[in-house]
Amino acid sequence: MMPLNRREFLRLAATGLCALPLGIQARIVYAGDRIELVLQAEQSNWLGDQYHPIDLWGMDQKVLRLKQNQAVEIVVKNELPEATSLHWHGLRIENAMDGVSGLTQRAINPGEEFVYRFTPQDAGTFWAHTHHNTYQQLARGLYIPMIVEESSPVSVDQDHLLVLDDWRLNKGGQLDLESLGNMHEWSHGGRMGNVLTINRQFQPRIQVSAGTRVRLRILNAANSRVMAVELPETSAWILAKDGQPLKVPVVLQGSLILAPAERYDLIVDIPAEWKGEVPIYEVSTEQRFAGAYWYVSASNALIGRSPPTRLPSNPMPQLSKKKPSQSIQLKMEGGAMGGLRKAVYQTQSMEVRELIQHKQIWALNGVANLPDKPLLSAKTGDLIEIEIINNTRWPHGMHLHGHHFQADSARYIEGLWHDTLLMEQGEKTVISFQAEEPGKWLLHCHMIEHQAAGMVTWFEVTT
Repeated sequence: MMPLNRREFLRLAATGLCALPLGIQARIVYAGDRIELVLQAEQSNWLGDQYHPIDLWGMDQKVLRLKQNQAVEIVVKNELPEATSLHWHGLRIENAMDGVSGLTQRAINPGEEFVYRFTPQDAGTFWAHTHHNTYQQLARGLYIPMIVEESSPVSVDQDHLLVLDDWRLNKGGQLDLESLGNMHEWSHGGRMGNVLTINRQFQPRIQVSAGTRVRLRILNAANSRVMAVELPETSAWILAKDGQPLKVPVVLQGSLILAPAERYDLIVDIPAEWKGEVPIYEVSTEQRFAGAYWYVSASNALIGRSPPTRLPSNPMPQLSKKKPSQSIQLKMEGGAMGGLRKAVYQTQSMEVRELIQHKQIWALNGVANLPDKPLLSAKTGDLIEIEIINNTRWPHGMHLHGHHFQADSARYIEGLWHDTLLMEQGEKTVISFQAEEPGKWLLHCHMIEHQAAGMVTWFEVTT
């Protein structure tokens, strides 16, 4: 399908706590396999029998497991009442498969299907989510975690997902759809929910055995909430960030903070003395909430293991051996108390009151939403540096499509690769990446309401 023109994309973009049964054994997709993924309505019952089941959007599978370096065709069938698309967040694949409606493909209309074809070059923890009318469709639950398995199995006893999401429910116990598009929220921290789920369940029990070693994959799937996960006291190491392994596993200290769309892979040793229910807390607010529980059974498993070894490396570029081809600056502006006076929107310079009439309140380099011209144009293999300056009063989680980058941010472990990066108010950081697949790629805030209200730009890569 041919991409939409820029004006149509701008129109769509402007309108732009949970988990699955943990440890679920999802279908493995082998080389050349063709699978179907149906987007459909579903229901959940988090609040008990006194409420009606909650109407959500989801898919007919709960998690996708792919194989590194093995080609796959995923036939996405849209049985929802709206058009949509799927973005394969974190995967470095060809631009035509990136799943951004209006930029890389036409949206998949109700009753239609689209075939995504790609070969995952990176093993790790990723996810797929709607990239069409995203602020509404993501709030309804239209996403799926995705695991790309290493070529050689990792030595653990169990492999579990921890997918966090917060949902906004109204007094009737249904999704609060009337509040979608609230400009007060868009201009502040974004849409926050009032119910936390893990793997699309309310306070699930995660079955583990005492004395075992667990790989724990944590994903923040919320629209805008920065999550903080506090594990019970035990030995735990960070193995990977956003799908990319650390050179050496790092001991986890304190809570683990995740902006929307960030992922971490951990190794967690379950102590031999644990038994019964042991809480896992979400601590991003003043309330220390038990989002899930380890449910620990006795076993004769080995204990007292040595620290874990690193995961196999993915084929990442050597940035330190290159000189930047381009170094540019990206200023983040706007939002409540941000002092934005005017910005360019759809080629027109507008005062802030007029911008708000178009539901725009954030800007990058003085432009609200997609500019006519790319932020930069690079050739495959070029090293790019972008100094990002957060001149706003709010945190932002900046996501780069189709690439991973390194950053000089002091809040992260040195040497990490990211596809999404948390930036607090007033922060500056320089991100560095090598331009890879040709095409048009987005750079935007993954507080989705901020993206919809203007905080999104694009760059192009040519051969």
